[in-house]
Order: sequence, then structure tokens, then C-alpha cells
Amino acid sequence: MIGPSDPGRRALLRFAVAGAVLGASPFAMAQAPKRGGKLTIGADADPIGLDPVTLTAFSSYDFTALLYSGLLRWNADMKVEPDLATRFEQPNDTTYVFHLRRGVKFHNGQNFEAEDVKHTFERILNPASASPSAPIFSSIKSVTVVDPFTVRFELTAPSATFLSYLATNPNGVIVPRGVEGLANKPVGTGPFVFDSYQPNQQFTLKANPDYYEQGQPYLAEVVFRFFKDQASITSALRSKAIDMTWFKDPKVSAQIVRTSPDLVSAPGKTTRTFPVWLNLKAAPLNDVRVRRALSLATDRKACLETVLGGSGKVAAMVPESHVGGYDGVGEMPYYKTDIAAAKKLLAEAGHPSGIDLGEYICVAANPLDVACAQILQQQWAEAGIKVAIKPMETAPLIGMWLKGEFPTLMSIALSWSPDPDAILSRIISTSPSGKSLGMADTELDAMIVGARSILDRDKRAAAYMAIQKRINDQAYVLDIYQYPLRWEAWWNYAKGYMPLSANIRTFVRTTWIDK
Repeated sequence: MIGPSDPGRRALLRFAVAGAVLGASPFAMAQAPKRGGKLTIGADADPIGLDPVTLTAFSSYDFTALLYSGLLRWNADMKVEPDLATRFEQPNDTTYVFHLRRGVKFHNGQNFEAEDVKHTFERILNPASASPSAPIFSSIKSVTVVDPFTVRFELTAPSATFLSYLATNPNGVIVPRGVEGLANKPVGTGPFVFDSYQPNQQFTLKANPDYYEQGQPYLAEVVFRFFKDQASITSALRSKAIDMTWFKDPKVSAQIVRTSPDLVSAPGKTTRTFPVWLNLKAAPLNDVRVRRALSLATDRKACLETVLGGSGKVAAMVPESHVGGYDGVGEMPYYKTDIAAAKKLLAEAGHPSGIDLGEYICVAANPLDVACAQILQQQWAEAGIKVAIKPMETAPLIGMWLKGEFPTLMSIALSWSPDPDAILSRIISTSPSGKSLGMADTELDAMIVGARSILDRDKRAAAYMAIQKRINDQAYVLDIYQYPLRWEAWWNYAKGYMPLSANIRTFVRTTWIDK
């Protein structure tokens, strides 16, 4: 990836990629792609909003990845490449000048220009939008339209994260100026156009006839069918009622692939963490002794082995696949299971007979999450800590998390992130999610913000490790394990598809059907 941390970054940096190269497939094709046809994808959750500026749910990302484009994007090797920008220049550490692709149209026929870029980032940074992308783009000082096809970004400080964020869908995608209601009627520049949506049934996309990459997409139609459980998805895949899906449980994936030789499968990378979020705003979790007791009563390795069969590692906030990520082995404060020490801390906090923390909310649609919550409930009970597990539907659960309205404990796993800062910025005390959790650690805030400007990779890794140790010393969040987000599977007649470690189906745009 070309970025500000590369050697010679003070010199002019460019993506000089011709349209023909940009439009090429990321891998060699043995035969010419066939045009037309329909790809049916089995999905485990409906989208929760389609406006990329405001959405928070991972279940929406597959849809925004096909409907919208950004200035940059991730290629099949997870390197940044141009998209709506043909190239960029970096005259100094804090200035980026992007030259935009000409002749691009939004799905409503509106021409794409630099004003749309300015509009998008003004929306993101406007507090009224309450955009979850605002913290990660907080280093943007100004966005200036130089001419209709040139836009300049000025940053407040050097940023090791800026290009990665721009390349990430939905954070960096561009929305049209003057268009309202994107949450329900999306208007992008992506390879597919919104056609229809029947909640809990299906979501239909049609090929964008004006898409700017020559020859793409090959498919005429993409249909997402929604299933509420793993068994239904498995049955639909076996019967070929769907062409492609993914599994959350590695054991289920292994079984179906083993018995279906014509299935292609690809496990994801270890990019997701399963955390227990704590409401720090009020007693009893505003007492660090109670939080530390909870951590000491947790046997993370037992959770990993029981729920995932060891298909993952013990986690801290940053997965091992990121700069400064935790490898699951190194020492972390209050990670060693010690029931006696947990009881002692509870007694010091005024709870010698134990404590009832009330509801522990988790995602009902994810059996792995529920299973882990049940194991944690049993582990904590040994230290005299009681919780009542309450599985909930995803949409209201996310709303409660963002508003900080959950009573004490909640688990909602994080999806892939382009950079450690995208994870850690969630707990900065001034961010929307940080405020909702009750974070109030200004020293930790400074550590997280400071790490964004560290361009040396080794120094940046050390900074993130120090941040994670502080988080675990104060037990602000209890991370349990890290694991691949999904295990993908598709029938071998679906050609040209490439899975991403980001676990979004960007390369449906290069997929074609051979049957």
C-alpha cells in the first residue's frame, strides 16, 4: 500500500493507473466471462440503513460495497488502489490532492464532481449527522474544491490512517450532494443499482449500465435472500437455491465443504474480536475494582476452546492482523484467571457476598455469541458475579450500544477494521460511542490520538500495545477472543469471485455465472 509511512513520502506520490488497468480483474481468468445471469447470495441479516455516512451495522456493508464507490478502495491483496480518484499527490505531510475520474454518474443520473466529495466529508464531520466515521476523519482540517475534478484535503497533523480510511467502505465512500433519504433509497456510483427490498425476504440489485469500469459488472442481477439461522442457509446452499453464502461457525463450514466437492471455500483472516462492553457511567462498573474482578473471573482460553474449537486466539482490542495487534500469548493486565483475587477485589469494593450485575445483552442471531455469553455467565458465577443473559435482535441492540442505554454488560463483536485506530477511536471519551460507554480517560484519549500521527511502523506498534495494556489495566472493555469473521462458500459455477479479509463482497462486481 502506498501511504505516508512509506520511504520518500515527502516526494510526489501518485497512483498513475489507466482506466484499462483499473477495470481489469484482480486475477487471471481462464475463459472469457459470460454476461448476464443472476447471483443469489444467502445472507444472515438484513441491512440496517443504507446511508454510508450514518450507518453502523456490518450487515449493511455488503450492500454499500456494491452501491457506492470511494476515492480509493482495497484490491484483492488488501492494498489501496484508485477508484473515483485516478491519482493523488502529497506535496507535504498534511496535504493530499486528488484528481477525480471524469464521466462518472450517480445512479440518479447526476454527474460526479469534486463538490460531491466536499459535501460527503462535510456531512461526516457535521455533529448533527452523528456519523460513526467522524472520529476516524477528525484530522481533516479542510476539504477544498480546486476545480470540478480536483479536490484538496488539508489535515491538522500527519496521519498514518488517512488513506486506509478513504479506501474503506462505507467510511470513505462518496454520496451525492442535494439528495436526501439515502438510508432507504441509496444513490451511489457503484457497479449495481438499488432495485427493491422486502424486509426479512430479499434485497435486489440490478447492474449499473453507466458503471465506469469497462465491461463490469458481468452479472445482470444480484439477489440477497435472508435467512434467520445457519441450518436454513446450509439447506439452501446444498439445494443450490443460493449460489453463495458464508458461515459464522467454522465447524459448520468444515462439514458442508467436506461433503460438497463442488463448493469453493475460503476462511477469513483473524480480524474480529469478541468483546464485553461495560457501561461505565454508573455503579457498580464505575468502580475499577469491580471491573478488574470481572476480568480476573474470566477464562478466555476456555471460551475460545469451547465455542470455536480453538479456531482463533485470545484477544485484546487490536487483532493480531493489525499493526500493534495482540498475539494472544503476551502478558496483559488482569488476564490471568484468578477467582480468589476476583472475590477479594469485590469485597474491597463493598460486595463481600458477591454482586448481581443484572442483564448481559448479546446478539440473538449469532449462536457463537450466545454460547460464549453462557460460558462467561458460568465462569463469573464462580466468583460470585451474577448476570442474566438477554439475547436481542441486532438492530435494537446496536441502538442501545450507541446510546449507552444498556444496563451494565453487552457483547457485540467488531467486524474487520482498516486500521487499529478505527477500533480504538470508538472508546475516545469525546466520540459518540465513547460518550455512550461513559469513557472519561483523557490520558488514554491522548494516547489514541497521538498514535495516529506515528509514521514509523515499529513505534506505532509499540504505542498500540501500550494503549491496550492501559485499557486492560483499567478493564474498560473485556476482550475475550479473536477469530475470522466469516467462512465463505460458493458453488464453482460462480466464477471470478475473490474473498476479502474485510469480509465484504466487493468482488461480486467481477463475478459471473457459468452454468
